[in-house]
Amino acid sequence: RKLTAAIAKVDVTDGMVGAAKSIDQALAGQIAGVAVTTTSGAPGAPARIRIRGTASLNGTQDPLWVLDGIPLEGTDIPKMDNKSSDNDIVNIGQSSIAGLSPNDIESITILKDAAATAIYGARAANGVIVVTTKRGRTGKPVVNFNTKLTYTPNLETSRLNLLNSEEKVNLELQMMKEAPFNKWGFYPIPVYSEKGGVAAILKQYNLMDIYREKGWEGLTSEAQNAINRLKSINTDWNDILFRDAITQEYNISISGGSEKVTYYNSLGYTLETGNIPGVSLSRFNLTSKTSYQINKLLKVGVSIFANRRKNTTFLTDTYGLTNPVYYSRIANPYFEPFDNNNNYLYDYDVVTGSMPDLLQGYNILEERENTSNKSITTAINSIFDIELRFNDQWKVTSQVGVQWDQLSREEYAGTNSFNLRNQRENSAYYKGNDRIYLIPEGGMLKSTNSTTSQITWKVQGEYKNTFNDIHNIQIMAGSEIRKNWYENQASTGYGYDPKTLTFKNLEFRDSKQANEWKLKTKSFKENAFASFYANGSYTLMDRYTLGGSVRMDGSDLFGVDKKYRYLPIYSVSGLWRISNEPLINQFKWIDNLALRLSYGLQGNIDKNTSPFIVGTYGNISILPGSNEESITINSAPNSKLRWEKTASYNTGIDFSVFNQAINLS
Repeated sequence: RKLTAAIAKVDVTDGMVGAAKSIDQALAGQIAGVAVTTTSGAPGAPARIRIRGTASLNGTQDPLWVLDGIPLEGTDIPKMDNKSSDNDIVNIGQSSIAGLSPNDIESITILKDAAATAIYGARAANGVIVVTTKRGRTGKPVVNFNTKLTYTPNLETSRLNLLNSEEKVNLELQMMKEAPFNKWGFYPIPVYSEKGGVAAILKQYNLMDIYREKGWEGLTSEAQNAINRLKSINTDWNDILFRDAITQEYNISISGGSEKVTYYNSLGYTLETGNIPGVSLSRFNLTSKTSYQINKLLKVGVSIFANRRKNTTFLTDTYGLTNPVYYSRIANPYFEPFDNNNNYLYDYDVVTGSMPDLLQGYNILEERENTSNKSITTAINSIFDIELRFNDQWKVTSQVGVQWDQLSREEYAGTNSFNLRNQRENSAYYKGNDRIYLIPEGGMLKSTNSTTSQITWKVQGEYKNTFNDIHNIQIMAGSEIRKNWYENQASTGYGYDPKTLTFKNLEFRDSKQANEWKLKTKSFKENAFASFYANGSYTLMDRYTLGGSVRMDGSDLFGVDKKYRYLPIYSVSGLWRISNEPLINQFKWIDNLALRLSYGLQGNIDKNTSPFIVGTYGNISILPGSNEESITINSAPNSKLRWEKTASYNTGIDFSVFNQAINLS
């Protein structure tokens, strides 16, 4: 009733979650001002969430997730605005929130404006999503078991209004009829790329020039029959590339307790199969929360959230052809993936270029058979909290949060895959008259291991009191210290034989080319933050409330100029409870009528820049036969680098009537 900020809360129920597999997906359409967009249809794909639009120019645009009071790391969704990665839906990393089962969550609270998010500091400029998990309650043990089966029908692509085989062949016939133009007066260049089934038949019978001169009547009967056969083939790519999918979910929990101890424990298992054969996600999660009331003053609690997720999907390539939604739009409707003997047929037209490349034929079913992309994510979040309540007015709490996420990924491309054929052809070079392949025959195996970890310590004190039944004061102050680490190691090997588990060496042209191929990489990032915050509010006669908050954030990301090291974040807000005014209070059918105003300054961090000079170590060959160590400058230093600031204004009206039968905000 004294809340001056823009906050929305939703209880997590079966009806709210519906068919969603993770809590970020379940927020779609639940709260006004919160836009939820799925990044892809792949199992476990994160949802992109925007709270009241975009609030950052260079920093992250994703909201801050807070789990039972502890901010989480690794919830940012990678950008997909790079043209080279538009079709690379496979490598969109999962959010660390994906490991939480919606069955273990009690409620979700969305903090929208500066008055609500100010105490969470610089990472809260894009809004805050507070997750409150279930806990044990005093009483006899309660055991809950539930299961859910979700059916997802096959994707329907007929509404894309693509050309059928007859329409596509007629279009190709019209395009091939265009005579080439002479560049520089003597070099003929086709107006349209000589690709497709019609062009292949005309070239096979050496009839391209005759067709351009005499048209259809100039073709032989064999060529006409071959072209007419293309019109009779209509490959149903929707049926070949997609399938119906069923998701299984099982959860069991036990909770209860006494006046001294309460507990909540749960186990969950989810198996989500995608609409694409061979794509799936399995998740096993464990939650354990225990709270101990040591005495009248002291209360301690321990919470553990553990999960293990396994993703299986296809391996992407340079052109994104393994993306079935993309491939089904560009594949010719007359192309057949198998011949009469069930051998693979190859599509030479989908690869970019004006002419078909007979060395790089593509078959999406062969690609699925000879490539794999498997990842296993193990995550553990532990929260230790202590509460010291002296009386009804004074309370001190402290929390320590430890987060550890580990990802292990293995990507494999076999010899008989377009992925590897494409890499081999692009790596070839000439040594004299000999064509040399840098990549040897065999497969490719890439292993990636990354770890994200964070430790957070929070301590805060609270005071609240009421004087003369008309003055109400609430004050809170605290500090937060946080440090996070990120480590990544990747190793790629070629000429891989899955039977002998051996590799072959690459055949480099020279030492310069050898230095360009980074077969083994390792990266490490470390950041520390220190914050101090305070929040307070004063309410008069339950009608007028004035609130304010301030927070100071410091980070080693801004360590050059001391005056830019700390960012003051603040907000002021007010509330007028009009329904408590004597003039309005006489209308009993009005439950609530309030006006809210707030202004605040929020901050964000752009981790793509640095106050220091940033460079990359390497090796360069200056003289033949010798290498020198080098440093390549990536970005210049910026001693004036500071926090990104966002000013936020908020006005709101809350209205409810007829025992809250109608609510408006």
